[in-house]
Amino acid sequence: MKNKDIKDNRTEKAEENIKSDKENGEQTELDREAMGDDKYIEALEERIGALMAETTSARNLTLRLQADFDNYRKRNAALAEEMKALGKSMVIEKLLGVLDNCALARKYITDEANLTGFNMMERQLLDALSAFGLEEIAADDADFDPAFMTAVERVNGDESMAGKVVEVLAKGYKLDGKVLRPASVKVGC
Repeated sequence: MKNKDIKDNRTEKAEENIKSDKENGEQTELDREAMGDDKYIEALEERIGALMAETTSARNLTLRLQADFDNYRKRNAALAEEMKALGKSMVIEKLLGVLDNCALARKYITDEANLTGFNMMERQLLDALSAFGLEEIAADDADFDPAFMTAVERVNGDESMAGKVVEVLAKGYKLDGKVLRPASVKVGC
């Protein structure tokens, strides 16, 4: 029933458009006998040209709209991925404080059974974060690299330790290959 109503509405609108075209002086049908063959052919060619121009214009508009929509979809997909990565990094960054506290707490656990359980719990947390792309920056006894480390203190010592990490004060981490937090280190000089 609805389809029939829609078709009836379309038909009524089309008939109204034809009536208004006639009232506005636009010719909807060409009278060949009244115009003569040459003028009739010329009028048909004009109408064909106008319709071809309208078709070309509509096709160009359709292509432009389709390209705009594809760009919109790509832009939104990229934005969604960016927001997902940002959310992931924010959550993991908050959990890094928990990992730091685990390292501090380990120093004060004296019972071997408690230490074993604590190490297992910390390992599970590290494994879960590693599954999301977190990796520790290797800084122990490495050459100082300002891209991955922050020098907190310079330590005088023998020349073999010059420019090398003497002690790691806070571990550094990368997330999906990007530095999430640089390692805080003491550097030999």
